[in-house]
Amino acid sequence: MKIQKGSLAVGQQGSALIVSLIMLLLISLIGISSMQGTVLQERMASNLQDRNIAFQASERALKVGENWLAANALDALTNVRIADPFNWNGGGANSVGLNTGDGQLNAEPAYHTGWVADYCPSPVAGDPCYSRFAVTSRAVGGTDTAVVILQSMFMPEPL
Repeated sequence: MKIQKGSLAVGQQGSALIVSLIMLLLISLIGISSMQGTVLQERMASNLQDRNIAFQASERALKVGENWLAANALDALTNVRIADPFNWNGGGANSVGLNTGDGQLNAEPAYHTGWVADYCPSPVAGDPCYSRFAVTSRAVGGTDTAVVILQSMFMPEPL
């Protein structure tokens, strides 16, 4: 059997089409997987930004609470500290909400001050003692799933 120029052998007819389709399928799978990775990275970046907004709002409320406590320590001596800050919803007795006017937040941040104990560093009678307070703040980011609760121990000047 003589093969002429420009003609195909019997076993080679249509193989280019099959190879092209397989290559197209592989390229499509690579494209889909990279699109899924990009979408996942976008979600992670969005969640991180949401948590960062909540953290900054909670840190602001914590600082406002500490400043209030420095000026009003006598008023806070009767405040009971929060037993379980992890489950605190931002409300309750002696909680103060901030009006930030920040449109990014899903809810306004709040803080709570509560007396913990007295600390007397000197064993000498008559030396000053410090009252130790727990300042707890809670903020919600742009969505209600981004919640940040911070707590600090604060000792104002002796009373």
